[in-house]
Amino acid sequence: MPRDAHASRMITDPTVLSVLDELYERERHIDWETYPWHADPHRHAATGFSLSPEQGDQLYLLARYGRASNVVEFATSLGFATIYLAAAVRDAGGGVVRTAELVPAKAEQARENVERAGLGDHVEFLVGDARETLAGVPDGIDLALIDGWAPSVSLEVLRVIEPRLRSGALIYNENLDESFIDHVRGEGSGYRSVTLLSGSEYKPKGELAMRM
Repeated sequence: MPRDAHASRMITDPTVLSVLDELYERERHIDWETYPWHADPHRHAATGFSLSPEQGDQLYLLARYGRASNVVEFATSLGFATIYLAAAVRDAGGGVVRTAELVPAKAEQARENVERAGLGDHVEFLVGDARETLAGVPDGIDLALIDGWAPSVSLEVLRVIEPRLRSGALIYNENLDESFIDHVRGEGSGYRSVTLLSGSEYKPKGELAMRM
């Protein structure tokens, strides 16, 4: 397979690339136009709703070159972003990605995917409601990905981890949730933020905020 055909242009570890390529290949065969959408996340235990490879590489760059060692993720799903983040943490010198997932079946699949990628030592799985499980993460968070099932929960999750963000911490909200964006852009919020653009048409693909 040509190098550019892989799921990442940043990651060089063939074991990690193999797992990512396999996961994206599975998602590629889903007909999203006829997909049976349902509000209950437990009804989608086999579907990853993945970040794009381009977004994954953005996360890898933010984590690796920011030398992030204390990373938080909501939500795990099947582990696409978890793998990008854990690879970056490992390649930057070490650390832990603490990732929250509501659906136990998804968390178990993600655990298997992370282990197959050789990244198990760099991931801690927190199964349950992220608004509860993330309340106990250590202080000094370097980077947080907020990309959960219900966009409206994004701000609630941010408020849970907010006291544990270090100065200069980055928070990536993939959902572009309005309440999240209003919060981080609000006067006196303590953040600076920018919308990340992606693709040939430069469509908004996430909001990146920095804790001041």
